[in-house]
Formats: sequence, C-alpha cells, structure tokens
Amino acid sequence: MALVTSEGASSSSFTQQPKKVDVFLSFRGEDTRLGFIGFLYKALCERGINTFIDDSLQRGEEISASLLKIIESSRISIIVFSENYASSTWCLDELAKIVECKNNDQLVLPVFYNVDPSEVRNQKGKYGKALSKHEKKSKDNKKLQSWRKALCEAANISGWHYKHDCTEFEFIQKIVEEISNFKLNRMPLSVPQFLVGINSRVEAIILQLEIGSDDVRMLGMYGPGGVGKTTIAKAVYNKIFDHFEGSSFLENVKDKSLTFDGIIQLREKLLHETLGMNGQLKVCSESKGTIAIENILRNKRILLILDDVDKLDQIERLIGGCDWFASGSRVIVTTRNKHLLQTLRTCHSTYKVEGLYDHEALELFSMHAFHKNKPEEDYSNLTDQVISYANGLPLALTIIGANLHGKSEMEWKSALDKYKMILDKDIQKVLEVSFQGLDEMEKDIFLDLACFFKGLYKDYVVDILNSCNLFPVIGIKNLIDKCLITVDQFNKLWMHDLLQQMGKEIVRQESPQIPGLRSRLWCYEDAFEVLTEDKGSDNIRGITIVSPKPTKLQLKANCFQKMGNLKFLLVSNVDTCGDLEYLPNGLRVLDWSRFPSSSLPSNFRPHNLVVLNMPQSPIILEKIFESTQYKSLTYMNFSSCQYIRKLPNLMSAAPNIKELNLRTCEKLVKVHDSVGCLAKLEGWDLSYCYKLRVLPSCISMKSLKLLYLFGCKRIKRLPDFPQEMENLKFLSLANTSIRELPPSFRNLTGLEVLDFGSFFNLCHLPRSIYQLQHLHTLYLSDYDQHSVGVGTYNWQHYLSNYGFPRLNFLKKLTSCFTPPNKCLLSSSEDLCLQESIVKFSRLQSLRIRESKFLQKIPKLPESIRKVRVVNCISLKSESVRELFLQFRRKLELPQNTKYGDNILMDSHSQRKLPHQIDYSTKIDDSLSHYKPPHSLHEFLMDYTRDSGESYEIIVTGKKIPKWFNHQSIENSISFWIGPEFPTIAVCLAFHLVPLKDNDANNDKYGYVRDDKISWDCHVNIFTNGHTQLLKSRTFSRMKCDHLWFFGVSHSQLQQYFRNIMQGDRNLVEVSCKISWWSSRNGKFAPVIARMGVHAECICHPPNSVIIDDNSQNVDDNSDYSENDDDN
Repeated sequence: MALVTSEGASSSSFTQQPKKVDVFLSFRGEDTRLGFIGFLYKALCERGINTFIDDSLQRGEEISASLLKIIESSRISIIVFSENYASSTWCLDELAKIVECKNNDQLVLPVFYNVDPSEVRNQKGKYGKALSKHEKKSKDNKKLQSWRKALCEAANISGWHYKHDCTEFEFIQKIVEEISNFKLNRMPLSVPQFLVGINSRVEAIILQLEIGSDDVRMLGMYGPGGVGKTTIAKAVYNKIFDHFEGSSFLENVKDKSLTFDGIIQLREKLLHETLGMNGQLKVCSESKGTIAIENILRNKRILLILDDVDKLDQIERLIGGCDWFASGSRVIVTTRNKHLLQTLRTCHSTYKVEGLYDHEALELFSMHAFHKNKPEEDYSNLTDQVISYANGLPLALTIIGANLHGKSEMEWKSALDKYKMILDKDIQKVLEVSFQGLDEMEKDIFLDLACFFKGLYKDYVVDILNSCNLFPVIGIKNLIDKCLITVDQFNKLWMHDLLQQMGKEIVRQESPQIPGLRSRLWCYEDAFEVLTEDKGSDNIRGITIVSPKPTKLQLKANCFQKMGNLKFLLVSNVDTCGDLEYLPNGLRVLDWSRFPSSSLPSNFRPHNLVVLNMPQSPIILEKIFESTQYKSLTYMNFSSCQYIRKLPNLMSAAPNIKELNLRTCEKLVKVHDSVGCLAKLEGWDLSYCYKLRVLPSCISMKSLKLLYLFGCKRIKRLPDFPQEMENLKFLSLANTSIRELPPSFRNLTGLEVLDFGSFFNLCHLPRSIYQLQHLHTLYLSDYDQHSVGVGTYNWQHYLSNYGFPRLNFLKKLTSCFTPPNKCLLSSSEDLCLQESIVKFSRLQSLRIRESKFLQKIPKLPESIRKVRVVNCISLKSESVRELFLQFRRKLELPQNTKYGDNILMDSHSQRKLPHQIDYSTKIDDSLSHYKPPHSLHEFLMDYTRDSGESYEIIVTGKKIPKWFNHQSIENSISFWIGPEFPTIAVCLAFHLVPLKDNDANNDKYGYVRDDKISWDCHVNIFTNGHTQLLKSRTFSRMKCDHLWFFGVSHSQLQQYFRNIMQGDRNLVEVSCKISWWSSRNGKFAPVIARMGVHAECICHPPNSVIIDDNSQNVDDNSDYSENDDDN
C-alpha cells in the first residue's frame, strides 16, 4: 500500500507512529488484478510511491496479523470496490480494519470500479447477495455488522467513480496525481517520546476552552514544577491550533522577562508567529511593541500560550489584558504559582494539573526503566517503591527510571535506599536525588551549566570546562544519559527550567544568608551586594553581573581581590566606572561588554583565560598583549572597539585562538603578519573594518572555516594561500577593493560559499576557480556597466564544460556570460546572458542586481526555482513575459481557466485608486539592514541553506501578465473554489511613489538616483475562518518598480486547509500588506500598485465583475493596465 502522506496518529493521541507504507491497495483479485489494479500499482510505483498489494502474503480463512500491521503502518488506503469485492471475507476484513484506521487519521480513498457507490452504500445488487451468503455461512453477527457498517462508511467518502467517460489510463492518472499531491501539513510542537495519561487532561482543558464560542477566554494551568504543565500545554496546542487565525507558544516567559532584551525577544516571537513572518520584523522599543501586539491581537483570532509565568507584569507587558483580543481568541497561562492566577484582572478559569495516577505512573516509569509499558516481574516490588516515592511527579519518574535502566536488583535496592533518605516530597528534593548520583566533576559541570552556560554551544562550553580539568566530554555525555541536560539540533546545551532551578537552589543552600560565601552568583542583586560591599570570598567560582535594565555601577579598584578562585566573570547591560587594579589569575572566562579600561590590570596573568570578550570597549590591543602570554585563549571578541588600530602578533601571544571577532572595529588599520599562521583559528570576522589596509601576506590556517572581510573598503589585495585549506567553507570579499584573486586561490579546495565583487572596482576571477568542486553558492555582487572584468578567457566555457558538481546558486551572472576575450564592457549591447546558461542543469537560483543595461534573460534550465533581477531597468517586457511563462509551465498552471483570458476584477477596483502610503509602517533605514548571525556556527548555517522547493521571481517591471485571471488594485482578491485547493500563483506590482515636499530625482529610465527603498511584504490566504501565511519577503535597496511572483502548489494548500474545507464551494481571499518600509534619504515610498492571482475558480464571487482584454474598466493610462500587447 502506498502513501504520499498522512498524520499518522489518532486525534486523541499526540505521538506519531512511523509509517512504513505509503499506499495500501485493497481489491478483489479476480476482478482487477490483471487489469486495473496492475496498471494502478505500476503507475503509483513509477511516481516513487511506496505501494503495497497483498498478493505476496499467504491467504487463509482469517486475515493475517502481518497484513493488519501493514494496514496500520500505511498512510493512505485505497479501496477498489469492484463487482465481486464483497464476496471475499478477506476483502471485507481488510475493509473493516481500514475504516478503523481511518478514525485514527489514516487517509482512506474509495474507487468505484464498474460498480455504483449507492450499491455499496446500501448493500444492494451483488453486494447485497454476497452479504446474504456470508450471513448464511457465518453465525458471527458482530462481524457481519462491522462489514455492513464499514461498507456504508467507506461508500460515503469522497473518492473516484469510473463511469467509462474516459480511458482507464486517464482515470488512473487522475488518482495518481491526487495521491502524489497529498502532503503532510501539521506543524505540531515537539513533545516527549513517551506520553502517558495525557489525553484525558487535554480533553478536560479543551472542554473548558469551549473553542466554538465567540467570547475571549483565558485559562490558567497551575501545579508544581515537573508535573507536566508544559507538555500538556503543547499537546493542547497541537490539538487546536489550526482552529485559529494565528497561534503562538511562548516558552520560558519567566526567565526571558528578566531583561529588557528578553521581553523584546518574546514580543518579536509573538508578532512573528501570529503574523506568520520569517523573522524580519524587529521590535525596537517596548512602547512600539505594545502597540504592534495590540493591533495584531485585536484583528486576529489567536491561540496564545504563555508558558512558565510567575509574575503578573510578565503577562501584562506582553498582552495587556483580555480586552486586547479579537472574538474567539484563547489564552493559556502555565505557572507554578496559583496565586498569580488569582491576581489576574480579567475573567478566567483555572485547571490544576495533578500528578499521575498510580497505574499511569507505573506505565511512564516502566517505559523509561524497562523500555516497555510494564515492569519486569523480578522488579515488581522495587518498582512499587519508586512509584510510591515519586508520588505521581512525571519528571521524577522519567529521571529515576532512566537512571535505573539496565541496573541490577542490588543496584536498584541501593539506589532506593538512598532516595528514601530524602523525606521531603518537594520537587527540589526529588530532583536532587539524580544530582546526588553524579560524581564531583559532573556536579560542577551541571551547576556551571545551570548558572552560566545554558543555551550555549556545546563546543564552546566544552572548551571552557576542559580548562577547569572537568573532563566535560564524558561528563556532558553522562548528564545527557541521566536526562539532566539535552543537546538540540543546533548543538546547544539545554536543561528543563525545573532542573536549572534545582541546581541554583543547591548553590543557594551553600550559604542561604550570605551570598559572598556561595560558589556561584547569577542574581544581579546578590552580585551587586558582594561587589559594592566588598563581601567576596575564595568560595566564588563564577559571577554574572547582568542588570535587568541598563545600569551604572561604581566598582572599587580591588573589588575582586577576595575572589582568588574566580573562574567565570560575565558582565552585561552595566556601565561600570573606574579602573580595575586586580583580576584573579585563575579566570577562564572574561566576558565584559563595555569594559571600562583600555587595558587589563598590570598584575593580571591570563595564562588560564579561554574566553576574552570585550565588545564596545576602549581596549587597545597593544596594551593587552604586550609582553603577556595568553596560551589558553580560544575565543576573542573585540567587536565595535573603536580604539583598536593594530592587531598585534598573536602567534606568540595567543597561538590557540579558534574564533577572532573584530567586526566593526572602524579604526583598525593593520593586522600583524603572524596572524595568518594561527593554525587553530576557525572563524575570523573583520567585516566593516573600514580603515583596514594591511592583512597578513599569506594565510596558512588549516582549521579556518570562515573568513569575513565584507565592507573592508580599503583592502586591495587578498593574501596568498600557500597551502591547501580544505576546511575553509565561507569567504566574503564583497565591498572591498580587491580586484582579483591570487593564483593560490585554487588551494581553497573545500570552499562552499564565495562572496566577491564591488561596485567601485573591476573584479577578475581566476581560471582556477573551476577547480573548487565543493562550491555551491557564488555571490558576485554590485557590478555596473563600467566595472565588470571577466578575465581574458571564456569563463562560460569553464563553467559549462568543467562545471561545479554542487553549484546550484549564482547571485550574479552578467560578468560570467559575456562574449569571450572581453576585459571591460563599455556598452549595453555587450552586457547579456548567453543562451548556453541552460546547460547549467543544477542551477536553482539566479540573482542579478544593478545591471542597468541588461535587456534579456534567456531560457533558464529546468532546475531553476528562484530568479531575482533587481534594479535592472532596461530589461525588456518580452523577456519578463517569457520568464513568467516558463515558471507557469513549471507549476503546471492550466493554459485556460474557466473564463479564458478574461480578468475577474473586484467591483470596488473598477477605478484606479490613488496610491496610499502607509506612514505608520515606516521605520528607520538603519533597522532594515541585514544583521549577520552572532557566531561561526550560525553564520555557516545561514549561508549553506538549501533553496528549497518554492518557485519565485523578483524582476524589474510594472505590468502583471494577463493570464493572472484575478486582478485588483486593492490589497485583496476573492474567488470561489471547489472542495480542494488548486495550485495558486500570486503576482504583486510594487511602485515607488515620491514623498511630498522633496526634490525626488528619477532618470529617464524611471530609476531612482538618490534614494534606496527597502520594505517587507507578506501575503496571506483566508478561507472558512482560517488564515495562513503564503509568503513573506524582504526587498532591500530597491531603486525602481518591481514585480514579485511566487507559486503555491495544490498539495501545499491542501495541507494548510484540508480539514476546514466546507462542501463543494469555498470562498477564498488572498491579501497582501507591506508590513514595514524604509527610505534611506526619505524621498520615496513603496506601494502595492496592483495584485494578481492565477487560480482555477468555479465561478466569480458576487462582488466581482468580468472584464475582457479590451475593457475600459481599468484606466487606459495606467501603467498597470493589461491592455498592452507586450504582456
């Protein structure tokens, strides 16, 4: 049986079982095996659909258990009802099992082959006779009734009826096409692998929420830590989120609300998730964020879950009160503090999350301790003791079960005896049992993670803890095995907040009344007291000084004098005054933003220092590294330090550096030659060092993965690479003065991403670039007609004949495909893409920018998915039309819709309306700039991302093609569709409008000369009360009118809306909005001048009119009219 997709789990279950078969075919062999079924099976398999037919299984009187398992493991079942299907008890048993699986969300599709659906539904004709025979032979009335019920239920499912009105081949192709287009569309939150006792709790909460009512409801879930509040909240979210126009799950609200930055992050996530945006919108102030959130909540039916809240102001700073919400919205708050819910100023209901019942606790514990749902018989009594001890607390059951897994009975008895020594049933003591099972080094690792390093990269933490002789590789592995910490997909270390709280409480109990006697300080108030009142001690291992809001702090010169064992010092959001005269020599981490001095204390011996981060500080590197050895230094961040003019000899001072960040050190001029030989350096960021002139003469770094020189405008020469550097993955040379790459460039054999080029210099690429066989992303940016150097060879020849096996992305090809033997292009006629670009069979993305004289884009290879031709004002409309048609064919959009070439225009859009600029969405231009990731890991991840399966065009132009059969000069379009979504294509025409009271200047091509405009636009689709974001895009530094086209497949839309389609007629609305915009010089603003949608509709809605090609309903003088022949 075969599948294309399914949801896999029952509606009352929240785990998904793996599906081994795509589609299961149920059929009567003697009717169809040698004909229809054979052809259908072959067609499905040829589409790559894993299809199962049961002819290989041994048949008997009873359906086999193996076949039942196959049906259960199938995502889709296709039942082929033929004349003699009901005569087989085997087929009827299959049918009953399939209908059972249908109720667990398996997709079931009937095919009526040479039989009428009513005959199956009503059990008439041959179906009635067959059932009568079965009734005479069998005395099992229960089974007979199940067969009859299954026949009736299956016959009522919408499927396919072969009426001989087409060939069998055509009929089969329709089935295969629909199966192929069916895809999974659930985006549930991740929940634990083993869930026990959760369904009844989820259903009880949903009943209280009363999803169908139009009022706004808030529900508070409370209970002790570790009882499962977050897991239950996620399960509720997964069950009901698709009933709302927007939804958001905000985790760890308490912790993130401690700082201003954390509040901003929560607000941004709330806006992004409810709007369906991709992270481009930024909240720059608390007041603006409040207004934005209020506007969203008032206009959308929202499901919002605030997880782990402990203060009322955390709720009010995010969402105000329930009076902000649109009708039908639901808010769930989880907290450990029942009193918090009593302080809410709005009407709400509460739900107390109780611990598990004994039988549920037994199953959950057994799943972790024995990997099955009941205990081993020999361990039964010991298991009962654990269940009694844990008292229904899921987190304790999970941790203790994992800890005892695989242990002997004697070890169990010893462990239980130890557990019983802790009489207090409080969560802290239950969790501390697991902590006591660690050795001393593991305890230190756990407490350091809990107090300082949660959420950081594992490699970074390992380097720090290695310097403390804690053997973190094996230690962290043991902590993971004991379920105390986790490592996510980004290799970051995490732990449940309850476990973190447990660790911090252990530290607090070291000296409850005197913070200066504890081993670790993370609370700002405690750190403030210790530092300002000179209460430090040798007990202190680490201290974090992070104020919830920007604060000035006067420190004494010797405030760290008493902290001789201090290893971690982290300072942020604090302006400190005065020079320090002492720092402990045992420091491993010195992370101090806005450090107050130009150098470190003269008596500081940093031989143990691993991390030295001092961004935005008045540091002078010559003073720091002068006659001082930093042999252990691994991470160094001096970004935005404006007193740095020279990077000194690090080879002798700090030879073990792995990451070196000097980003935006605007006065840095020279890098010492020895830096090019740092063998362990992996990431080096020198971006936006505008005055940097001198780099090392050569770079020989075997470990280097990333070199970022973007924006170093005064660098004219790239160093040589005398040795092979297979680890260098990313190299950015854009917006430098580098004109050509050295011959040794070929030694960068592992290079995957290259960013090269500048608008103010000729740029030459060497012949050896074709040898870079791992290169998959090539940016050649910001050329114009006077500054494109292509070398004295035919680079196109090298690309097309030698090729890059992994290259699927080119940002700019104008220089690459000019005629051979051209060194400088002097006229627009010479600037073109050659037809041979079609040879690039792996090319997926093409980007061209600022090529004023580019006139034509030839036919592109079939692999193409994205084309961006920005600010290319000479591009001919004929070329744009051909490009659109190529993408239309790729999306398999029909040549003719119901109304042919007529355009369905909304009746309110018959007149051209004046362009309306939304000044409320204008932001400062500086906020629209792209901000690169903060770490090497994130940087590489961002630039090696696959282009995906979407289809998109951004191209200079004004007119939407006529084949977009729905068009409007408003911001929305409505149309009717049938029971399923067709593939939809959307096109928006953006126009740059002069702002009032300015001297805006355009050249004869309509090109904006003295301004650059950026904006973000998102497109939503709405039907039957459900809104889904179709697409969002940020447009940067635009200087003329552009068209934006993208396609959304039938299968993707079916995933979005499959469960909410109502009958044979569904009204759909597609809307668009510019969410923010900026203008560098304040002279122009973007507007959406026109929008178009191509979709196969069944009829036009009442508020639309049909116009033909010669209609005068659209202003003939409009640039966006479709009357011109060139479209």
